[in-house]
Amino acid sequence: MEKRWIALSPDQEKVRLLVSELGISQFLAGLLVNRGFSQPESAMAFLNPRLEMLHDPLLMKGMKAALERIASALERSEKILIYGDYDVDGITSTVILRRALEMLGCEVDYHIPLRLEDGYGFKNEVLESAAASGVKLVVSVDCGIRELEACRLARDLGMDVIVTDHHLPGDELPEVASILNPKQPGCDYPDKNLAAVGVVFKLVQALFESRDRSSVVPHFLKIAAIGTVADMVPLIGENRVIVRYGLSGLSEPHNLGLQVLLDGAGVGKVVGNFDIGFKIAPRINAFTRMGGGGEIVDLFSVDDRGAALSIVDEMNRRNIERRQEETRILTEIEGMLEASPELADPGFMVVAGEGWHRGVIGIVASRLVERFHKPALVISLGEIRNQGSARSIPGFHILEALEHCKSYLERFGGHAQAAGITLKQDFADPHGLSRFKECLESYASSKLAEADMEPVLRIEEFLEIDDVNFERCADLERLSPFGIGNPFPILGTRNLPISAGPWVLKEKHLKFRSNGAGLPLDVIWWQNGERAANLGTGDTLDVVYTLSRDTYRGREKLLLTLQDLREVEPGA
Repeated sequence: MEKRWIALSPDQEKVRLLVSELGISQFLAGLLVNRGFSQPESAMAFLNPRLEMLHDPLLMKGMKAALERIASALERSEKILIYGDYDVDGITSTVILRRALEMLGCEVDYHIPLRLEDGYGFKNEVLESAAASGVKLVVSVDCGIRELEACRLARDLGMDVIVTDHHLPGDELPEVASILNPKQPGCDYPDKNLAAVGVVFKLVQALFESRDRSSVVPHFLKIAAIGTVADMVPLIGENRVIVRYGLSGLSEPHNLGLQVLLDGAGVGKVVGNFDIGFKIAPRINAFTRMGGGGEIVDLFSVDDRGAALSIVDEMNRRNIERRQEETRILTEIEGMLEASPELADPGFMVVAGEGWHRGVIGIVASRLVERFHKPALVISLGEIRNQGSARSIPGFHILEALEHCKSYLERFGGHAQAAGITLKQDFADPHGLSRFKECLESYASSKLAEADMEPVLRIEEFLEIDDVNFERCADLERLSPFGIGNPFPILGTRNLPISAGPWVLKEKHLKFRSNGAGLPLDVIWWQNGERAANLGTGDTLDVVYTLSRDTYRGREKLLLTLQDLREVEPGA
């Protein structure tokens, strides 16, 4: 889709104030003002997040009750079950809480549901088995806030439940020993944007601080950073502190399993958001997407390198399998669109297929959102279960849309931008699917204008070619980590010449070289290799991109990752 370019224009008086008070470049000051940091104090705090900025965990509703119940379990030598989830957020939450409770002397077991067999949330048979094995306390992570019936069952079986979650609650809360969720009614905790692993980290922080062992807490930030980045929560507030310190710690990991994972994923000495988002998280997710289960949690507790290597090798194998399945489904959808182009017309795009691998449909939904810039739901139809994954665009709350159409659903849950569903069997036939699609489309049409579905590139600064340099790159790095709430700055440059190339990498990516201020510039545009056919050496382009440094064999170069380009007519 053609993208609309919008050049941002920060208030220059505010920019000058930051330049004067903080001694920073006008470029960096403009980026800060664009992010809402126009006062020197708030801008300085954003540039320099500190552990002291973490809030008191006791401010979270339910925290005192959770501490008391865990203390009671420890005093009585009660067995504790951590009930996790199968995505990166849930797995990292399980890893952190398991390690923390074991360090305190608790007897701990854990359960990670099988993504393809169990689906999301509590299962009665797991609770029954836990009670039979002597478990007296269940602590959920990344799930539980809507599990009313299952929590009643746990109580009837003689087990208390502590819910730690970050998903939106329903109209009724489960009756449990404690709920830790900043989004629950009556919770005045200052930061509502924590991932599940962030909520668990606050519990761990409270546990150790209450025992005068605060020095232990920062060690949990490495794993917490992985879950926080992977779950794509806003990287502001506490999340920014967690990720900034966690990434720093990942550069020197002490955990053997973590070391082997980073090596096996091809991560270098310096670990960034990109490494987590595109190397580490996909491997963890692929393990459970392609049929694996809780054994991935054990990676972070093994003390034998051979055992760790075996798990990481399996993660890599499953990640390759995941890519193959993703490609297969996208190819099938492409065929459906060629036969029926109108499938892409509605404001809420819904596609369904028999036997599509349920482990990758969420990724496929994300690909459709990227391509068509509209909410998308991909459903895998099966004889027993019809599961779907939905992804959204900024400004459209996907969970509220599903709530509006819940009469078609057996169960659903998620966030504003991502959700999962189980479609009732009665609506899995073409007629039922059509009615479900109409419900979603009707809701979307009441909330979205045509302009909302037009992809927009908000360009923070147009740089002259000679200003594309390492100094600007260093300014950008001071704003990291980037993510939702703090997006990677999109820059623009006009009249950028192609000095070498273009080339097509791996039959799908566009690459060429340019020059700026005497520096070689590598330019790449992922998934747009077909554009090379219309370009040649000597052509001049207006480009929109993100700027970073690329280190290869000890040499640093500047990398421009394109978001869009427009060809400049000769003489224009």
